[in-house]
Amino acid sequence: MIVNALLRGRSLSQFKNLGDCDLVILANDTDQEIQTIDGLKEYLIDKEINLVENMVATGAIGYHKMNFFNDYNVTKLIRPYLNGIRKPGSSGQNIPLKDNFLGDNHKEFMFGDGKVSKKYEYDYPGTGIAAIAYAVLDCKPDVLNIVGLDFYDNLFYDESNYLIKSSPHTHTHGYSIEGLTKNNHDELRRYQRLMQEVLCKLAERNPNVQVNLITKCKSFISKVKTLKNLKIENCDKKNLVFFDKNL
Repeated sequence: MIVNALLRGRSLSQFKNLGDCDLVILANDTDQEIQTIDGLKEYLIDKEINLVENMVATGAIGYHKMNFFNDYNVTKLIRPYLNGIRKPGSSGQNIPLKDNFLGDNHKEFMFGDGKVSKKYEYDYPGTGIAAIAYAVLDCKPDVLNIVGLDFYDNLFYDESNYLIKSSPHTHTHGYSIEGLTKNNHDELRRYQRLMQEVLCKLAERNPNVQVNLITKCKSFISKVKTLKNLKIENCDKKNLVFFDKNL
């Protein structure tokens, strides 16, 4: 089984390099990208899609406006929270799919003790990482191809993390990583490290899954060099730089 995960970072522009797959996973509101990026609508129209979407009340408005849930083959809705944390059907998003939450098999890959969230005992550092974890742990593919996961590296160079500006309907209520790390490179590096630690742990503990990442990120923890089933390609052909994981 081949799964392609399309996240919202600037490397999403490379989606055509992924080739065909059995399943596409999207994270949060990708309506602007689908309607704007050349060829993306056509790429998705005949694919089975699983959507990992947070429960912010204003989420999915853009999807409804473009008739996403009728025109595309969206077969499953995943919420990036453990079972029992949020009430099914409480988002107010009116998505015509059942809420599916993450099982206890995710706990060992999540962070606790407030490292990521003050709201939840266990949490992933972002919905995008939760989508990758869902792909590895629940879909159990032979190959997982990822684009649009840039670990917020662009923020170090005063570039937006996202390829396309977020939908005007999307409100994060101050919980976006871009907002939390604005003008604070130490905090940004901390989040970057947390995200990469989860990716490495997922690859390391699931050696039968080949993970291929096309990214604009240039800065990585050294752990990525030790994993035979994790292939990283910088889409700008830049050499990777490894930072001390204890920073």
